[in-house]
Amino acid sequence: KNEKKYSKTVEENISQKPVKGSDDLISQMKYFTEDNKGNKFEIKSDYGFINPDQSNIISMNEVRAIVYLSNGEEIYINSDKAKYNNVNNDTTFSGSVEMNYQDHKINAENLDLSFENNLVTLYDKVKYKSKISNLIADKILINLINKNTKIQMNDENSNILVRSNLDNGNN
Repeated sequence: KNEKKYSKTVEENISQKPVKGSDDLISQMKYFTEDNKGNKFEIKSDYGFINPDQSNIISMNEVRAIVYLSNGEEIYINSDKAKYNNVNNDTTFSGSVEMNYQDHKINAENLDLSFENNLVTLYDKVKYKSKISNLIADKILINLINKNTKIQMNDENSNILVRSNLDNGNN
């Protein structure tokens, strides 16, 4: 059996000042969780709200997240919005998404982070940049365990655009 168990610490800081336009908005939201493999996840937002129809879904705005992998590596994610599932920690980021991992930077319109599947999926207007190359694609899938990466186009007749940034081979 490969069951995932999460020990969860949830911190919600509720501002004393109501946010204009809604009594349901919560400012300065922060969630932190750790799985049984030692991976940790922290997500913060300037403001958000709990979906009254699905209380496990937290809608967040102006979002910053960090995935602390058990091997000590960190993945940073920023976006305009996110929907965070506080039961399984899966999160859908949207709007000006930026993901940074070591010297890799990926921008996209959307990012799905699935702890259940150990998978990051970036899609829509994907731009990847590193010290040695840049690329444009429709979708990038990254396995969180082995870092295997798939780069795809939605139309099989379209090509992935890759540009090398080689400096006489001395990169």
